[in-house]
Amino acid sequence: MINPLTIGIDDGYFTQEFKELRLKTLLVGVLCVGKNPENIKMTTVVVDGSDGTLKALEIIEGLRRELASNVNAVFLDGVTVAGFNFIDPEEVNAKTGIPVIILFKTKLKLEKVRAALMKHFSDWRDRYEVIERNYWRAREVITRKKNLRISSYGLELSEASKLISSLQHVSAVPESLRLADLIASELTKHTCLLNILR
Repeated sequence: MINPLTIGIDDGYFTQEFKELRLKTLLVGVLCVGKNPENIKMTTVVVDGSDGTLKALEIIEGLRRELASNVNAVFLDGVTVAGFNFIDPEEVNAKTGIPVIILFKTKLKLEKVRAALMKHFSDWRDRYEVIERNYWRAREVITRKKNLRISSYGLELSEASKLISSLQHVSAVPESLRLADLIASELTKHTCLLNILR
């Protein structure tokens, strides 16, 4: 696949106050042609809210609206954003027709996740189901840089592994997702922008 079109989506930084008051942080989507950034879309997402899937769909539709070709994949860093808000990759795949690949860069302690959700959310079962389903569905795959634990909708794991390898540049994370993380983190590192987002 020559110069695939991919979208990486990741969230920004926030403080504990933002969790307590359910304030907002950034959700950033980066469209890359191969390893080269082509476009960016940003929106806000509620910290510990439940609008993550909707906001991700808005970003995807905004980025692909003017494209002549189909997007080859959407990359997510896990399924949680902005605390315990979440993006349901299965729903994103079903509604867009675009394969969704989830990278799990760290091991999850699901019992601790479940306990935290039960303590703070009346809808904890819905949130936990998305997290648990995707984490247990994930498998380790070999990529050019290192082995990664991924889950994939709409693309076989072997094909997802090849795609990730072709998009690795300075890290094992595919470039569109690496850039989304970098931009979202840098823009929200200092609280002045976060205060505007309130």
